[in-house]
Amino acid sequence: MSTRTLYLVSFRNNSNQRAHFSIFVPSAQQPEKGTLIHVVGAPMAGYRLEFKRNYIPGNSQQLKDYVPIGSVFAGNIVDSSPTAAATIDTTARGNLELVAEQVRPPPISENFRAPVNGVSISFSPS
Repeated sequence: MSTRTLYLVSFRNNSNQRAHFSIFVPSAQQPEKGTLIHVVGAPMAGYRLEFKRNYIPGNSQQLKDYVPIGSVFAGNIVDSSPTAAATIDTTARGNLELVAEQVRPPPISENFRAPVNGVSISFSPS
């Protein structure tokens, strides 16, 4: 049975920002595009798992690192049609995405102004 390589992708606008991490699953037919699996949201609103389909990481201005992290059996992946438009949804397709759903995204923070890793975040008007 064939395997597919998964990639850890990190994004950030600038070096002073924390990175946003995602898993990228390249398409079998067009490996430059595929599905980006990540969590989006904010501490005061909570987070949700999201799937960006027919996504091309190389088009992002924020892409910083693209690192292979392992392989999975191809039968665990459901690709979108390579001719379909890029979409974003929250519905898992295939075993790999079903496993991703088992990791619950963070809920709404009880105190989103509390220090994170010992660092307080202050908001100042511009």
